[in-house]
Amino acid sequence: MPNLLVADIGGTKIAAALADVNGGIKHQIQAKSAVHDSESMFESLCASFFELLTHDGKKREDINVIGLGVPGKVNPEKGIAIYQNNLPWRDFPLASRLKEVFPNAEVVIDNDVYLAAYGEWQVRNLTQETFVYFTVSTGISSCIINKGEFIRGAGMAGEVGLTILEINHPIKTLENLASGPAIEAEARGQLQDPTITTKQVMESYYQQDPQAIVIIKKSAKHIAHGLHQIFSIVDPHVIVIGGGVIHNQPVFLELIRAELRELVQNPVQDGIFDRIHMSQYKGEAGLQGALHLAIKHNRKSSFA
Repeated sequence: MPNLLVADIGGTKIAAALADVNGGIKHQIQAKSAVHDSESMFESLCASFFELLTHDGKKREDINVIGLGVPGKVNPEKGIAIYQNNLPWRDFPLASRLKEVFPNAEVVIDNDVYLAAYGEWQVRNLTQETFVYFTVSTGISSCIINKGEFIRGAGMAGEVGLTILEINHPIKTLENLASGPAIEAEARGQLQDPTITTKQVMESYYQQDPQAIVIIKKSAKHIAHGLHQIFSIVDPHVIVIGGGVIHNQPVFLELIRAELRELVQNPVQDGIFDRIHMSQYKGEAGLQGALHLAIKHNRKSSFA
């Protein structure tokens, strides 16, 4: 049976797994990302794969497909990591470099948010629907899948975090105002505490701290604006919200829904609140998406 290696690559960690073509994960690990330079980052990815192979008694030659989720801008056709804010890769030929290490493997890559969306789309058994995955984490982004196909535009479709919400100087985007770091920065300024984290702000919110309530409600309102833009332009049948800020905070999602209700003025948008769902895979969405991508590629290769 063919063997697959998959990874969800981030600026702080790499989630990697060895799997079979039926989607069964044999072994899974997390490794620290070495972001000193492009080669160190590549070596940390390879090291995570080597650890998986050693654990399962496999050789490099036993790997048939490698599937990767990479943040930022990528070229899926050529397997190039073009630009990543939190990684040192610039026009890095990721697929060809991995082919040198794993000679029998075909390598497929895509943007990490796209693959998280693909994982969530797959688990819901959708086919003809328009689906959006919306992530609130270190950044804010989204991905649109229509009838099983990604809508990429010229390459940056779905970057809702770049939409401008405040035009005063300096201009502020949704990501500037409501991402994890944005919530943290707002709290540190408001509370005069340079060490407070987003998680601590949420904990203070649950304890009914007045300042934390203002900060979290403001963030929820900004995210609701982003969702309203998506519903107004794309009108998806299903929208899934994920990302580290959302995964463990179901109350935050309810706040966002409440703020969205305040924005809906036209009766044709009644009922959009019921289309919003929490991520099922949560932190595993990117890895599961990479696995589904690898399985899909293996099937195509088998029938070629």
